[in-house]
Amino acid sequence: MSDLRAKVAYLHGLAEGLDIDTNSAEGRVLASMIDVLGDVADAIEEVHDAQDELVEYMEDVDDDLTALEETVYDCDEEGEIISFIPEEQLLDREDGVELIGCPECGETLAARAGDLDDDEFDVVCPVCGCSLQATEDDPVYVDG
Repeated sequence: MSDLRAKVAYLHGLAEGLDIDTNSAEGRVLASMIDVLGDVADAIEEVHDAQDELVEYMEDVDDDLTALEETVYDCDEEGEIISFIPEEQLLDREDGVELIGCPECGETLAARAGDLDDDEFDVVCPVCGCSLQATEDDPVYVDG
């Protein structure tokens, strides 16, 4: 960014060194153009600074969100997240949805197909907060 400012300053110095008459039409246009270039350089620098701040802020938000996801979803080492939603919130029953029943509150929950492919999983019901555990011997799947 300082390179752009340096080039505008060079043009300004060059125009002064050439002793351009700012009372002539051409001189006024050239001086105005150099002033506008300075304003553009200032505006670009402000946008660049704001973008740097935004990138830093977004990285902080991403870090905070990752920590929150790990806490809420109790991610394992691979970072696998199984997300459930109540069945009535499904817009459409699709082939890509598996249903599971909560043994505590009886709520039928939906998960993305493939999330429950492991023979064992342990997650928390988003409705009542109880632990949903399934093993190969004791599945809690609902016929759907």
